[in-house]
Amino acid sequence: MKILVETSARHVHITDEQLAVLFGEGHQLTKKKDLSQPGQYACEERVTVVGPKGEMAGVSILGPTRPAGQVELSLTDARKLGLAAPVRESGDVEGSPACKLVGPCGEVELPCGAIAAKRHIHLSDTEAAEFGLTDKQVVSVKVESN
Repeated sequence: MKILVETSARHVHITDEQLAVLFGEGHQLTKKKDLSQPGQYACEERVTVVGPKGEMAGVSILGPTRPAGQVELSLTDARKLGLAAPVRESGDVEGSPACKLVGPCGEVELPCGAIAAKRHIHLSDTEAAEFGLTDKQVVSVKVESN
């Protein structure tokens, strides 16, 4: 069986409130491309992520909005920004470094939320069952490409 492999070195998740500050009251995220995860999509909107040692412009926002904001970076990106981002599962941001998001209409300080996402696979329940896998199980993957 073949499955789609996607990479995402850097992106942000934001809340409704953060969206309003960054892009203006009433702004809605604009879907650019659906992701393999049902209901998830890359947005047209971009932000600048600011850390103690620099900034990175044009970082993608993934939609829809979430209950909490976070920034997922590669370890190389985190070093460039001066952030000691821990390798963690998405959403596990407690105690992670603070950073700032800058949009066209405002700025948002995240008191924590900068992480390097732990490698993971998104599968539907059906796909997981076909592979005999369970949630959070550690696996080895062989990638074949042309």
